[in-house]
Amino acid sequence: MTQTAADQRLERTSGRAIFGEDAAGYHAGRIGYPESLYDSIFARVGAAPRVLEIGAGTGLATEAILARGPASLTVVEPAAELITFIEDRLKDPRLEFVTGAFPDVELDGPFDLAVCAAAFHWLDPDAALARIKTLLRPGGVWAMWWNSYRNYGIGDPLSDAIAPLLEGIPLPPSEGADAHYSLDTALHLKTLADAGLHAIEYEVYRRERQLRTDEVIALYLSYSFVRLLPAPRQSALLGRIRDLVDKTFGGVAPNIVLTASYSATKTS
Repeated sequence: MTQTAADQRLERTSGRAIFGEDAAGYHAGRIGYPESLYDSIFARVGAAPRVLEIGAGTGLATEAILARGPASLTVVEPAAELITFIEDRLKDPRLEFVTGAFPDVELDGPFDLAVCAAAFHWLDPDAALARIKTLLRPGGVWAMWWNSYRNYGIGDPLSDAIAPLLEGIPLPPSEGADAHYSLDTALHLKTLADAGLHAIEYEVYRRERQLRTDEVIALYLSYSFVRLLPAPRQSALLGRIRDLVDKTFGGVAPNIVLTASYSATKTS
């Protein structure tokens, strides 16, 4: 991997506000998660579960969870702007919003299911999982998952071509040295086991799509490490990406999306 030094990392706390500054732009750059992912998770819980969602972003997972018939869905999100965005998009009496950073917010459990989509890397895993265990009922399920849109070195030519343009830019905690944090299966299985969770399951889903130049720009504008760049540097980077997609790929580039999902049960 050539894109940036592995020791240049954004602080975990930076994820609390940066996405709310342009919720619509973030939403436009991202896609939802495979239906089969929700099938697997909801097969582990009973009908009409009481659900907790941590770090909802613009509500991509929130919307899909509501479609699965929960009795209630409590959404914890540190950015008030994102909560407003979700409220405007999804008007549902089963939704309850808590503004604040997990695990420090006050919550009334127990929950049958607790989930975190594309946000767990912004949390301290030990503190977060310890709190999650206190909020789950015995037999309750914890699930976390991510979409990885930049999968260099596995036949994803768009990611391979853009990687050198990112040299020297500090990465978020979701970016590993050689692959997305979510794809470090050994790390996550150990973290869940060390937290005292059981019946751990994982799955990786693969989707392939074609992105137009403007869709590639929207994707990169949704990244924390691009959003945090000074305006001149951000503009220059996006201009180089636009030129690359237009000239190298003729304005339509292939993109591989890998979705890694982990779930586990609290036994007592």
